[in-house]
Amino acid sequence: MIVAGREGGADGVRIVLETEEAMLLSELADQVDSVLLLGGDDDPALGRLLPNAYPDDATNARDFARYTRESLVDGKRQAAQSVRDATATERGSGIVEIELDQAQAWDWLTFLTDLRLILAERVGVVDEDADEADEQRDDYLRAAYEWAGIVQGSMLEVLDPMQG
Repeated sequence: MIVAGREGGADGVRIVLETEEAMLLSELADQVDSVLLLGGDDDPALGRLLPNAYPDDATNARDFARYTRESLVDGKRQAAQSVRDATATERGSGIVEIELDQAQAWDWLTFLTDLRLILAERVGVVDEDADEADEQRDDYLRAAYEWAGIVQGSMLEVLDPMQG
């Protein structure tokens, strides 16, 4: 994976992925979408994506969710769809080059944040500085969590070099 500024100095990001990485991102976007569509209120990953704005006030929490949840879910689903669209590739084509303008790049960052929240919940990451021995083990999900963090960090460095 290579993340760089777009050609000609335009705002945005150029991402170069191996075909397998593009397919993985597309599959992970499907998973995020599934959590958003099918996750019940008892799914802790959905709770991380859509936290309770008023944990001590059930009435206000219900009202807040009623007025905001649909648009939040729609935005998150659109971000996942943006990733699926950009990573659609034929098997065996080798390299996938993706040019994202700034708005598309921020959609990707939204998706990567959502993905990392879901994966963190699934592997038991509560605090990134916590001892890994205290976390549930699932090496595949943990690797996906860490890889998504690398992609996210690389994109942020390109989009906002002052933060890097």
